[in-house]
Amino acid sequence: MFKKILFVLLGVVLTLLTIILVNTFRLGNTQIEPETIAEVDWDRNAMLDRFSRAIQYKTISGDEDDMRDTTEFNAFLDFIEWEYPLVHERLDRIYFNDFTPLYYWEGSDPSLNPILLMGHYDVVPVDSTDIEGWEYGPFSGQIADGYLWGRGTLDNKNNVMSLLETMEYLLSVDYQPSRSFYVSFGHDEEIGGDEGARAISRYFQDNNITLNYVLDEGGAVITDNPMMGERVAMVGIAEKGYLSLELTARTRGGHSSSPPNEMAIVKLSDAISKLDNNQFPAAIDGATESMFEAIASKLPFHIRMVYGNRWATNGLMTRMMANDPSLAPMVRTTTAPTILRAGVKDNVLPNEARGVVNFRLIPGETFDSVKEHVISVIDDEDITISDYGPIQVPPSMVSPVNSPNYRDLQQAIMDQFQDLYVMPYLVTGATDSRYFTGITDQIYRFSPVEFSMDDMGIIHGTGEKISIESYLGTIDFYVHLIQKSTE
Repeated sequence: MFKKILFVLLGVVLTLLTIILVNTFRLGNTQIEPETIAEVDWDRNAMLDRFSRAIQYKTISGDEDDMRDTTEFNAFLDFIEWEYPLVHERLDRIYFNDFTPLYYWEGSDPSLNPILLMGHYDVVPVDSTDIEGWEYGPFSGQIADGYLWGRGTLDNKNNVMSLLETMEYLLSVDYQPSRSFYVSFGHDEEIGGDEGARAISRYFQDNNITLNYVLDEGGAVITDNPMMGERVAMVGIAEKGYLSLELTARTRGGHSSSPPNEMAIVKLSDAISKLDNNQFPAAIDGATESMFEAIASKLPFHIRMVYGNRWATNGLMTRMMANDPSLAPMVRTTTAPTILRAGVKDNVLPNEARGVVNFRLIPGETFDSVKEHVISVIDDEDITISDYGPIQVPPSMVSPVNSPNYRDLQQAIMDQFQDLYVMPYLVTGATDSRYFTGITDQIYRFSPVEFSMDDMGIIHGTGEKISIESYLGTIDFYVHLIQKSTE
């Protein structure tokens, strides 16, 4: 009897092991082989010179209450009009709220829905306390040490200038697209995009224009992606929503020498602690699931084995990601207290304490579901919950990775960068592309630039720069992509 039980148990173990190994090795490979492309036949020194001068315009978007220096924005628009004469002579264009241009290149086949390529030329302010940390001036546009330096070189004048170079080049060789396409350059992306991208979206809606696909900033080529340990092109196929709520606790004030049982600051602290201790549920689905599907066969064996057998490991894998601060935003709506206000004097108990909590909503979440979670978790009638700030952005849809448009984008990336993997992912920040949900069901977020994980910190930080090789390759990429998408 004992031997029979042992053989049965051994059979069960071998069966389970076989299932695990089969599931591990049958993970598909969604990568494609690269092809070669020709470099753009253009004066590359002149391209760099134009990019350098573009960086020198201080097109800064500060806080929403700050006054825009319209002189710099107008000067930049005059500069690109002068430097790209074919673009501004042959293509139709409209300006939205004076500063966001939308260019239109009409194709030969009106039955094809147009595409939209996006960039923005406004930049974030420079931290005045860290000017000495810049090796070259933040608006110098200095070309040195194999890089072009300055605010906007990575976010996002690189896209703007390379798209202008691309259009000028294609016009110079009399390229004729079959599919029409638009190119837009936002002037207020860093403060929400309301006057730029949102206005363009309304224009498309008012004129019943349906787009084939949209390509905006978002992902890039990371040379040392931590999941793969090598070069990975990250293409955003969805982005999280944005909602801030203000929590207000009110109690009787008084003298600090006789504190009552209930104090506003304590009640507010308790409410925030409850939210921190009761995070939103986590799940590997949507864009994050598409990410793993794309790269699973290339992951280390032990991770492949875990992912390939989610029938048994899903809970473990989800918890592991949810407990890692760098991965948690990919699997759940995040909760982040950001502002606290209370009190006027150290010996006076405040009548009121206020706190702002920012939520980044995963696709599938809604404003109402977030508020229901907050109310349920806090469970205190003395805490008032209200919307905070002018920005409320629902999470985007998840764009498909099995469409011809995504495959064209993937092919163009492979052709340009050759030896790497293309990985769809969930963008945890916000881009102007969010305004075009409903105008197309295919929105992708990728800038054809290459940098390391360490360099990600300079995008809004000190010492922003782009390698000369990477910038010039951006122009080759856009020429190739436009031809693939519009022929």
